[in-house]
Amino acid sequence: MSSYHVPVMAETCLELLNLRAGKVYVDATLGGGGHALAMLQRQPEISLYAFDQDPEALEQAGKILSGYTPVLIKSNFRNLRTELAYNKVKGIDGILFDLGVSSHQLDEAERGFSFDKNADLDMRMDPDQEFSALELVNTYDVQGLSRIFKDYGEENAAGRIARAIDKERLNGQIQSTSQLARIIESVVGVGSTESLKTKVRIFQAIRIAVNDELAALSYSLSDAINLLNPGGRIVVLSYHSLEDRIVKHAFRLAATACICPPAIMHCVCDHKKQLKILTTRPLMASEAEIQENTRSRSAKLRAAEKIKGEK
Repeated sequence: MSSYHVPVMAETCLELLNLRAGKVYVDATLGGGGHALAMLQRQPEISLYAFDQDPEALEQAGKILSGYTPVLIKSNFRNLRTELAYNKVKGIDGILFDLGVSSHQLDEAERGFSFDKNADLDMRMDPDQEFSALELVNTYDVQGLSRIFKDYGEENAAGRIARAIDKERLNGQIQSTSQLARIIESVVGVGSTESLKTKVRIFQAIRIAVNDELAALSYSLSDAINLLNPGGRIVVLSYHSLEDRIVKHAFRLAATACICPPAIMHCVCDHKKQLKILTTRPLMASEAEIQENTRSRSAKLRAAEKIKGEK
């Protein structure tokens, strides 16, 4: 599948999606098309709408899916409702999210996602987007950088790294991934496991901020749940705690009939239960899959079903 990742927990995703002929499904994160291909191979008689904001991913997926007729949409999944409306889709019977950055994007050095491949600071999932890691790293003040590193990277050395970046900027613009990695190493050291993890966390935090990933996820989950037809399924693969926390909260809220404070004797919130949660705890990849596909190691899968009578 070229340099695009092998689809994570594909068989489990297919089982939970409960694909049915003649129904409408969405792959919200097309990537190289691995999950979409598995869906169409399992049940060719579905209508599939697939989203990705990366034109390279859409081109690659188009080749892989050439034997089928999915509708490929260049857009962030935050535009789910609008883009489906353009395609005259009012309800869906299943949707899959496979979150985070793709293996292909990490492998393409010029995209600037990886600290161990020297490139210009970029990290845009949509190359047409103006705001990039270059602008973030060079224009945010120490407080703003520290907040991003702490909130999105859960990094204990957030403040020290932000101050080190600010100091380096006195010598000129920070332009490359290698330059940023060296600044991080000047704070946490070189060669240790903790140093490596810190670089992962900082680059992750910048990527999330540049692409506004967590806000987009919250917004899209709400739309997806509302768009599901009764009996429709939502399946989400996440790869770090921030994503999983958002998914867990969205599912729990939608699976709750009343959200009034306990002190209120009678319900006044008018909140309606929409989902039945299918995974009381997140499902994980098997040891065999982790051996074959290391990306699956950190995957957490949650799934839920739209209950009857709600739309």
